[in-house]
Order: sequence, then structure tokens, then C-alpha cells
Amino acid sequence: MAIPGGYRFSVPFDDVFPEGAYVLGVEQAFDWDKNGHKTPAKDVASGKLVWNVQITDPSAKGKNTGAVVKISADVQPVPPETLPGLPFRPVVFEGLTATAYEQNGRVQFSLRAKGMRAPASTAQKASGGKSAASQQQAAA
Repeated sequence: MAIPGGYRFSVPFDDVFPEGAYVLGVEQAFDWDKNGHKTPAKDVASGKLVWNVQITDPSAKGKNTGAVVKISADVQPVPPETLPGLPFRPVVFEGLTATAYEQNGRVQFSLRAKGMRAPASTAQKASGGKSAASQQQAAA
């Protein structure tokens, strides 16, 4: 079976981030041309600018809980509002995809999303924090 390089697999948010995710910041992504000049990165599929959303993943094991989720958009995505008493902004990524690649002999994943929003607290309480897709998969 051949899967084309750069294929973006749809993945449920709750499967990738079972304990949620928290935004640390959003910054524009850049590429460097062969002369070393920095230019704004553009998504090859949409032609839109690419933005790196720096997050922390509380379910990550080990010393590195940081990750990046890329969002392609014409303007910088705005993270959800801060919540009183929390040091970070909780976030849910919509349209989350993963692209596998090899780095130093290990398979890594690049994460992309169509957008981000605040978690729906009432839906999370009713579902135990799982999305409808994750609940259906668990029931199967």
C-alpha cells in the first residue's frame, strides 16, 4: 500500500490530547530560501499563511510537554480567552490532522488544524471530556 508523502490523516482531538491542550502563544511560521532569506511560510494545499500555535500537553510523558499545531489562515488566529485561575488558555483544535515524517530514524508527527476554540465545558462534563468521534470509536 502506498500513501503519498505529506498525506494529512484526520485525527480526533481527544485521541491526540486526552487531557486537553493549553495555548502558550501564536506566531507566524517562516521558511528560508536557498539564499538564507526568511519569508512567511505558506501552506502548499491552500496557499494561506501558516501560523504556529505553541501549546503544552499535560498528558505528554517525559520532560518535553511542548508541541506545535499549525493553522493555515490569512490572518493570525486568536486564542481563546484566558480563564480565571488558570496559567494557560485551554484550547480545542478543530479539523485536526497529523502528517507522519521521519527524523533521526524515528517517526514524528506534524499537527495541523483548521481552527481553534475554547473547550465547551458543558459538553465535556456530559461526555467525560471525550468528543463524539472518540465515544463512537470506544463503543465499537
